[in-house]
Amino acid sequence: MPHAIISLPKFQDEEEDVIPALWRGGASEFFATMIFVFIGTGAVTAAQASLGNTQIQVPPLTLIAIAHGFAIMVLVYAVGEVSGGHINPAVTWACLITNKISFIRALIYVIAQLGGAVAGSALLRSILSDDLINLGMGCHHIDTSKITIAQGFGAEVIFTFIFIFIVFATAISPFAGKMAPLSGGESEYGPGKLTPFAVGMTILILHCVGIPFTGASMNPARTFGPAIVHSCWDNHWVYWIGPLAGSTVAAFTAQIIFLSNPVAIAAMFRAQRTNQEGGSSQAPEVTESTNGQSVNLKEDDIPLEDQ
Repeated sequence: MPHAIISLPKFQDEEEDVIPALWRGGASEFFATMIFVFIGTGAVTAAQASLGNTQIQVPPLTLIAIAHGFAIMVLVYAVGEVSGGHINPAVTWACLITNKISFIRALIYVIAQLGGAVAGSALLRSILSDDLINLGMGCHHIDTSKITIAQGFGAEVIFTFIFIFIVFATAISPFAGKMAPLSGGESEYGPGKLTPFAVGMTILILHCVGIPFTGASMNPARTFGPAIVHSCWDNHWVYWIGPLAGSTVAAFTAQIIFLSNPVAIAAMFRAQRTNQEGGSSQAPEVTESTNGQSVNLKEDDIPLEDQ
């Protein structure tokens, strides 16, 4: 039988959720989210300050998009091996509902992300003058002169769907890098090392599209930190419900495409490789994600009931 597409998350994984692993993962998520929010909101404030007003024009928009995209890229490189590099409750939620992580780990991650977001925003506030603070501290809002609240909600759903789909396709799929390996390593079927680059570039691109309309949050923690520190709560629900809804749809869509039957896909890769080389070859290794980490297994390692 194929892998179950929908299954209830475990409350706790006895092997993975040992106390040292949980606190290291939580601490990594806290500091990574703190740095991300500090850089992201700082870029918005710097862009606004360069204009002398609160209106964001094209060059500052590019600056903000680059800051968010590259910040995510380097932070995923930095903490990905420790916590999985979620840095976003929407990513953690997607991993939880597809049974990639346990409930207790997800809870610790989300608390750490929200705490880190508040800390990052508070850190930025501590180095700004009152005039710069009054520019908005990088708070998200919907520009109702361009779109309605409902359209803003829909935009956050769409942006987050695209982002989470890319995350699953590049970071969580056991076959990432198999068709066209980008890592430059010796293993033809080795996991690509450019996953953080792909995730960061997705954030950058979506910011280029979404900043003028909703700010392109896709991350409840990114919106929550400045909201707490600067008391900006207008349409705050959009930046929670929208990303979580988009994350839910993307997670199950990606689960069906990438993760529903790894044995069948492994056989496809074996046949493709055999055709290319004109001879026989063994099945390639399949990499499955467990609690943000990766483990390698071959077709024979998968239990019969999952085949």
